[in-house]
Amino acid sequence: MGALSTEELIRQSPRLGSLPDIVGELNAAADDPQSSVTDLAAIISRDPALSARLLAIVNSPWYGLRGEVADIERAVSLAGTQQLRFLALSTVIVRQFTNLPNALVTMDTFWKHSFTCAVAARALAESSGERDLERHFLGGLLHDIGSLLIYTTLPSLAKEAILHARSQNQPIYQAEQLILGFDHAEAGGALLRHWGLPESLAAAVEGHHELGDPGHFGREKALVHLANGIANAIHPSNTLFRQPLNSDPAAWELAGLDTDQLDATLASMDERVAKAMGVFYFAA
Repeated sequence: MGALSTEELIRQSPRLGSLPDIVGELNAAADDPQSSVTDLAAIISRDPALSARLLAIVNSPWYGLRGEVADIERAVSLAGTQQLRFLALSTVIVRQFTNLPNALVTMDTFWKHSFTCAVAARALAESSGERDLERHFLGGLLHDIGSLLIYTTLPSLAKEAILHARSQNQPIYQAEQLILGFDHAEAGGALLRHWGLPESLAAAVEGHHELGDPGHFGREKALVHLANGIANAIHPSNTLFRQPLNSDPAAWELAGLDTDQLDATLASMDERVAKAMGVFYFAA
């Protein structure tokens, strides 16, 4: 069993343990009922690269706003404060960790799996009647961020867990629990809390393999859990081979969905993933 706790793991990884100051400012402004559209736009506009990427995103076919949006304040006004907040967070985090060097993970494969999960989570949320779609997109995007934390901080133990999972035909999170004492979902949830992101996101990341208490953001966890199953069937992570769609039946009920909606979610998935990666990842 690993000697570290998830909190100690985060402290030993300064690059992953911290995000640019703008993330904290965006979160604080979005959570403050006294903040205005102008306040949020002013924070984003201080980062020219982020401003340019967000304008590219909201003007892209992937996002689907009607008419050209020429400035950040109008983008916030049209898309909504929370939607732009989560789009900005997605952009900052992908930009920060796109080129993370690591012998255990191919970053293109990691992010393709992550974006597949993000697009699936967004599509499932939309099918279930949710309006705050980008929150679920970000939950899917970050569901395996704990893996990067483990790979970069504990590479030897991470490799041992991967080899154990493959030799025993065992899910990687179960091998991590055996070797490390925690898994990448727990590490990811702890990291998002350390970053000060909303608890609904941390819970979704933490519960994407084992749903746990359904009363604790059960819908958010269920959507990312189902999306991860879809991603594993289409574009698996580095530690997996492509596998049949497998999910907890309780997740469909928690998400307010049924399996009849799966075909609609899977339709044009590769095209939608390519669009999302085009605006978030390849330009990072």
